Amino acid sequence: SFPTRRSSDLFEEGKYKVDANVEALGNQPMAIMLRSHKLQVEEVASTVRCIARCGAGTNNIPVDKMTELGIPVFNTPGANANAVKELVICSLLLASRGILEGNAHVNNVINPEEGHDYAKISKRIEADKKMFGGQELMGKTLGVVGLGQIGARVVDAALALGMNVVGYDPALSLEAA
Repeated sequence: SFPTRRSSDLFEEGKYKVDANVEALGNQPMAIMLRSHKLQVEEVASTVRCIARCGAGTNNIPVDKMTELGIPVFNTPGANANAVKELVICSLLLASRGILEGNAHVNNVINPEEGHDYAKISKRIEADKKMFGGQELMGKTLGVVGLGQIGARVVDAALALGMNVVGYDPALSLEAA
């Protein structure tokens, strides 16, 4: 199992108060960190000095209004790019190899029909596995739209798997390419 860390563990005890409930902070927060919450102007106390979006983009923050109030807004592009890349690669593998269908077949067909008899289950799996052969990713072509933090990592991973990759990003400069 992986150790989990709470945001309150990342801040020196006694120096900071970290809480999702603004009232618990005495309505005197100095910073707001958010991910997907759509921030409303009325939620921003007069004591707030900055707003951080934990992830790419700031479309859930009224940046123009915060600018008028003198409150800087910043984001953390690429902070979760590796996790998203892993989910994309996982999805490619799941879709190309029939893994979910094979798992469902074992749980919904083989186990109910064969009971708990390991020998029967083993024999049945061997006979049925040809139904879920799937295809290898090597040599297949993947189209990637958007070559930012996530797209670029997906491209690298796909190339490492031996895939052909076609990428498109209208905002990508010639130098960056």
